[in-house]
Amino acid sequence: MNRATRTHPRRALVVLAAALLTLTLAPPGRAVAAGTVTEVVVSQAGYSAGAYKTAYVLATGTLADPTFEVLSGGAVVGGGTLVDEGVTWDRRVYSADLSAVTTAGTQVTVTSNGISSHPFPIAANIWTGYTDEMTAFYRIQRASVATADAYPAGYSSVAPSAKVFHAAGHLDDARAEDGTRYDLTGGWYDAGDYGKYGGNQWVGGEIALAYLRHADAAQVRQDRDGNGIPDLIDEARWGSEYLVKFADQLGGALYNIRNRGGFVHPEKLTDNVPGTADDRVLTDLSVGGSAKAAGTLAATARAIRHAVAAGHVTGAAATDLAAFADTARAAALTTYGYAAANPDGPEGTYVTVGGIPNAMLWAEVQLHLLTGEAGYATAAAAKIATLTFDDLRATNYWDLRPISMAEFYPVADAATRTRIQALLRQQAQFFLSSTDDTPYGVLNQFKNFGVNEPHASYLGDMVRYYELFGDPAVLRAVLKGTYWIFGANPWNISWVSGIGADHVDYLHTRLDEEAYSRTSPGVVIPGAMVSGPNAHDTRDRRSVSPWYADRPLWQDDTSQWRYNEYSISIQAGLLYTVTGLAALNGEPTTGGPVPTRMPVTTPVIGDFVTGSVTVLAQGEGPVTGVRHNADGTWKPMTSTDGAYRGTFSVDGFAPYTTRRVDVRATDAAGRVTYSSAHYTVAPPLPAPATRCATTTSAAPAPSAAPGSTG
Repeated sequence: MNRATRTHPRRALVVLAAALLTLTLAPPGRAVAAGTVTEVVVSQAGYSAGAYKTAYVLATGTLADPTFEVLSGGAVVGGGTLVDEGVTWDRRVYSADLSAVTTAGTQVTVTSNGISSHPFPIAANIWTGYTDEMTAFYRIQRASVATADAYPAGYSSVAPSAKVFHAAGHLDDARAEDGTRYDLTGGWYDAGDYGKYGGNQWVGGEIALAYLRHADAAQVRQDRDGNGIPDLIDEARWGSEYLVKFADQLGGALYNIRNRGGFVHPEKLTDNVPGTADDRVLTDLSVGGSAKAAGTLAATARAIRHAVAAGHVTGAAATDLAAFADTARAAALTTYGYAAANPDGPEGTYVTVGGIPNAMLWAEVQLHLLTGEAGYATAAAAKIATLTFDDLRATNYWDLRPISMAEFYPVADAATRTRIQALLRQQAQFFLSSTDDTPYGVLNQFKNFGVNEPHASYLGDMVRYYELFGDPAVLRAVLKGTYWIFGANPWNISWVSGIGADHVDYLHTRLDEEAYSRTSPGVVIPGAMVSGPNAHDTRDRRSVSPWYADRPLWQDDTSQWRYNEYSISIQAGLLYTVTGLAALNGEPTTGGPVPTRMPVTTPVIGDFVTGSVTVLAQGEGPVTGVRHNADGTWKPMTSTDGAYRGTFSVDGFAPYTTRRVDVRATDAAGRVTYSSAHYTVAPPLPAPATRCATTTSAAPAPSAAPGSTG
């Protein structure tokens, strides 16, 4: 992998420090040296020729020459003037609008002040080239099958590392705690471990819907393994076959099969002989998982029936698939029936906001769309009628309401459609205004697990919003947010394995048996997106914020999973987004309503605070109803000279706890705008008598450029 043009984060920090020192020491009246470009960052996956395109130039200060050029094969094909976006995360950020560049090429670069970006492609429809990696990821995660059987040679344009190929494992899944033996082979390994969890069995449903909602687009119906079935249907069926086993053998009850074992291939962890002592054991009854499974089974049956009816399945495969659709329908009714009969049972792991009713909404919407039975629609509408925006998150294991409402909207009654549109519109306004907190278009919610998981989950929801309501501002935000994932970020790295000139190397996965080797170059699992930046370095609570490093397991074997692990749920939003962008290529992205910006000016991410903390925010236009929330309760802010002020206390929180304060308001057009700021609770000051001796070790680290590893 070529890293020659990548500026090391520590080097950027040194340049920044030197520039600040020059500014501090410059005599009065003497001109201060202009800023220096440290990196030019782009979507390393590339851009569609006719689409909105943006890149970023990162600098130590104000540039004397704020221009850029776009080169393809060494020839200049575009350029322009950079837009100064101010300072974000201790870098001055300039944006470069590349939208006017439509010349196709495979080795395109953006340059400014002598610094060049990584090369990237421009093509008529860039996203069609990555739909194969999206399904390849799930094929490699398939359990109880040899990789070579799940992933035919040449299936994706990015090949997996040879060392991830393994023989069929866990052929002895699983037995109950009382010793009863069940055949629960199959499904997907959940993440970099080999667990299979009931609460994540909604994922196959989003895969099925990625086909169903875009089936008219030929590029979505790819059949890379040549079996006569669209690949998305193949994958949804694989996930559903696992769920049918729970319906048939356990009456629809879902359980976890937890990971057990180290960083070795799965066939080495048990003897693969059913009925022996090392069979994995069912744990954690998951009624919520049963409801999620019901939705997935129903969505899969719908997708299969559409594919067969539309002629998207060829030969004998059509007969077999039609029969499986009937099987999936029956299993959906069984798993839903189990969940409905046990509303007070344990929800299980991977819990949803609001508990089991959240997952039941997902099941009821899909069952209504499959069967046409009015009772499911009535139950779904009743649940939606009670929702407020504060009940919503983004579609993932923690909240299936957004995807459920988007699916239900076309067939709902008029009152329910009005309510759905209002709720989803506010979700879109939240995403638009949260992602404008920085120039990069990323969801401004950094925690002790990577931001890419919620970010990609919102991207999938925003694609569905555009499909329903055609808002070009939302589609533009989807593109910008997707570019972040593929390299248009201050770490100058693509967080998607195998895609980009400099992509993540050190995936947290047990498929890499060399993960602890200090000479291992890492591993490629095509399309696998890792969770990415955390609020702080997992090994240094005083680090810069936000933080990320592509760090191998041997350097961080306790917390590498927090930033470099993938999972079937982390991936689902990205799969839907890439599929949707491939189908929506060429749709307009100019204009559209956006909420008035309301940035929080203090605290800023990386600040250490103590006691009573003041939060300040200022709207870039008229706003009303300004409130802040640092503890789960929205409180009014007071206005002084156009700025809004509030206070909250961090007393009682442990030192180095990272938290977030949110601000929201309503602009003159009635749109709700949101902004967030992250902060860290400071440690107590040392006692005066020992201050000189302890300051060095106790003082928080100063702010530094993103990417510093502390």
